[in-house]
Amino acid sequence: MHSGQKLLSYMTLIESSSPSPAGCIKEDMNGKRLSGIEAFEEVMHAYIHPRLAHIEGRAIEDLYAALAQEDYEAVFRIDRSLRTRTCPNEIDTEMRRCGRKLLKLARSLYPWMSFAPLADAMQSEKAFGCPAVFYAWINFQLEIECGEAVPVYLYHHTNAYVEHCSRLLNLDEVTRRKLLMRMIDDISERWSLARLSDAPSFGSEAAYDIPIQKTL
Repeated sequence: MHSGQKLLSYMTLIESSSPSPAGCIKEDMNGKRLSGIEAFEEVMHAYIHPRLAHIEGRAIEDLYAALAQEDYEAVFRIDRSLRTRTCPNEIDTEMRRCGRKLLKLARSLYPWMSFAPLADAMQSEKAFGCPAVFYAWINFQLEIECGEAVPVYLYHHTNAYVEHCSRLLNLDEVTRRKLLMRMIDDISERWSLARLSDAPSFGSEAAYDIPIQKTL
């Protein structure tokens, strides 16, 4: 199977197993019902894209590095860091349930892969099994380069948010495509900036101590 097809198969798995629907934005920055494209773009610029690029994208890079060294303790530390930096504390149970579902689906889709270290850590509640962790774990074993895997992850989620917005606001096809192009350009720029950032890596204790970030 071509690497692009492998990536698409797994992104479909991730989307179907997310603790909340991928791309689901229903409110603007003031907590009011999303009423227009401008409000949607504001949320994407202020919260979604910074989180995707600076937190999840960087984490996937660090996960690749940890997996290359078979440093599973670093993998689990990154997993816990992702959990605390991307989700409110009150959904711990839901996040663990999502992780177990992802594990089951990943084993079904890739029966020849080894998930034992991650499965054991989740069983002992040492890890949550965040979607980005499974994404890196699987794509690393598929021998897909990190430089290819991260952009696909970012673009897929950006597209999911735009598709949701398009349905919610009943956008025509031309408007939807223009919006998607703007959002792809933005997440690409965000990722370029994130890669140049001197923020501590997720594998470090300093990164683990950073609290949940809503904006960057």
